[in-house]
Amino acid sequence: MKKPLAKNKKRLLINLGLVALALLAVIGVFAVDAAANRKGELDLTAEQAQAYLEATLLSLPTSGAECSKYTVENTEIEVLSVQPGKAREFVARVKYTTPDVQGMYEANKNRLFVTVYDYVQKREADGKKVNATLIQIQVESYILGLLESQPKVEGEVDVYFYDVREEEPVMCLSDEALNALLGGFVSVKDDIKSTVTFEKDGEQISIANDNTFRNGINQCFGLVNYDAKMPDTSSPLQQKLHDWGDEFYRNFIEDDRWMYLVEGLGNTLAITALALLLGIVLGVVTALIRIVYDKTDKLYYLDKIAKLYISAIRGTPVMVQLLIIYFVLLLPIGIEKFPAAVLCFGLNSGAYVSEIIRGGIMSIDQGQTEAGRSLGFGFWPTMWHIVIPQAFKVVLPSLCNEFITLLKETSVAFYIGVADLTRGGIKIRSQTYSNFMPLLAVAIIYFVLVLGLTKLVGMLERRLRKSER
Repeated sequence: MKKPLAKNKKRLLINLGLVALALLAVIGVFAVDAAANRKGELDLTAEQAQAYLEATLLSLPTSGAECSKYTVENTEIEVLSVQPGKAREFVARVKYTTPDVQGMYEANKNRLFVTVYDYVQKREADGKKVNATLIQIQVESYILGLLESQPKVEGEVDVYFYDVREEEPVMCLSDEALNALLGGFVSVKDDIKSTVTFEKDGEQISIANDNTFRNGINQCFGLVNYDAKMPDTSSPLQQKLHDWGDEFYRNFIEDDRWMYLVEGLGNTLAITALALLLGIVLGVVTALIRIVYDKTDKLYYLDKIAKLYISAIRGTPVMVQLLIIYFVLLLPIGIEKFPAAVLCFGLNSGAYVSEIIRGGIMSIDQGQTEAGRSLGFGFWPTMWHIVIPQAFKVVLPSLCNEFITLLKETSVAFYIGVADLTRGGIKIRSQTYSNFMPLLAVAIIYFVLVLGLTKLVGMLERRLRKSER
């Protein structure tokens, strides 16, 4: 009893050591990650912040809209202070004086829409087409005149700069900050997009289905903010985890793409199960034909056919067999892809199963057969009651391994269009243009299935060894 206890104690110490090493590795990774994410050493002055902000405002795409150009060119800013934030950021307090775009729009909104409506009606009455650019050209000077006569507004707003481990801080000009700096520009554009009715001569006019009408007015306020997205200031490890999370969502959660894998797994298991049954039947029949010929010299022609079948299957790749069976033999007569895959993998498995069974039966000592004969059994009773039960223990582990191989071989079924597990991963890949996640998911699923079957085979082998003892 001392040796087994000492052995178990040694194994326990090894396992504890491995766990401790794993914990130290995890702690080391997080320590390095935390050090990489320590507060940055960059600094930002009010003058630098002012220069960044002025350059950004002047570089905003205005799409050629005169109202946008006028607003940007007539906006005055002054960075009053720059304070470090709670994280990797700087907060710049900005004082601004800018044209009151929102005040002008709210005071003249209905009149503006009526002006556009009258122009559109006149064009259509003359049989001329109307598009958004023509509407912009017609009303832009009118809006610009209203804007120039509108008093300016002033105020203060916070603009954030972030340390993202680069040479200079990165500014995030949010839509809220831009809206304040440019006199409500963003609010005006949003309101135009959401307007569906206006009043003319006491009557409500609907433009709910007239995108050209709204787009023409909106183009007068053409402005695009490319700096609104907040930069990622998380640690390198957190950024990588975020990227993986986004990639996982895009490949599997979005549009329920994970269902491709579920449906493919169902087809893979169905093909494997049906091919397994067909392979066992063919394998047993083929093995018995060859054994009968070896022991009795009967079934000569069937034995030659069995040898030819085994040689053909073992001498050619399974993918070539699949293509020949489907495209050459079955497709011309209207057989579907799924039964073609079952037939191919069943024939392929049957050849290997037959050799496994034949080898197991032939490995049983000839004395067992002679003992059965001496007891008065004929050939088949001897095989059934004496030889086959002993051979079963010998071939069962090999048969289980053949079944595992069969499961993996079914992955080539997608070559003929079967929606198996591999094809499910390829379909996700074709939609997301991502190679890593879909193919890794397919590999993991196959690995888990094979690992489970391998575990079962190992348990079965241990039970058989115990029964032998």
